[in-house]
Amino acid sequence: TDMLFDILAIISTVSVIILMRRLLNIYPSLLACIIRWKESINLEASVKHSLDRNMFAVAMIIPFCLIVYRFGIYSPAFMEGINETFSLLIIIGIFGAYFALRRAMIRIMRPKKMNPKTYKAAICCAYTFFIILTLTLFFVGGIMALLKADPIVTRTAIIWLSAIIYGIYVFRKTQIFTSSCSIFRGFFYLFGLEIFPTGVLIASALIL
Repeated sequence: TDMLFDILAIISTVSVIILMRRLLNIYPSLLACIIRWKESINLEASVKHSLDRNMFAVAMIIPFCLIVYRFGIYSPAFMEGINETFSLLIIIGIFGAYFALRRAMIRIMRPKKMNPKTYKAAICCAYTFFIILTLTLFFVGGIMALLKADPIVTRTAIIWLSAIIYGIYVFRKTQIFTSSCSIFRGFFYLFGLEIFPTGVLIASALIL
């Protein structure tokens, strides 16, 4: 096994255990955000809950990268033949670049007329759904591994689940935007903040 993977897995486990109480505090709010877009506004209005959510989202970064690596979710052609340690480091680096691009687009797209609280809620709901996504993939990946499922079946299941959760997230984010601006402007912000960065990420997996 890859030593770096094992070290990061231990660090991730310890981090999650330390922050477990924070997760329990916000878990009902996270689930509510899936069902109703207004819950994202309510979550952001609570300083304690939003802080707990943000801290747990940071703790989910390494586990998410480990899941992507373990099940071969991001596997462009240029990574073929690269040893395990470098493959994992590349995935972490790609995640960092994707996050940096998203942050840059958030600054570029910042609206002058929209309520700043609404814009912040729309931006930060990404953390909410990132936690939901990572926990779901961890649970499903763990079950499939215990059942000794075919790796291709596991990978396909994880990709489809990711697409579904991402689709719900985009829909809720659109609802938050359009609660404070026109549908046209809402889709404009959505394109710059979501479709463009994610499109670049998907293109890197398919073209490189």
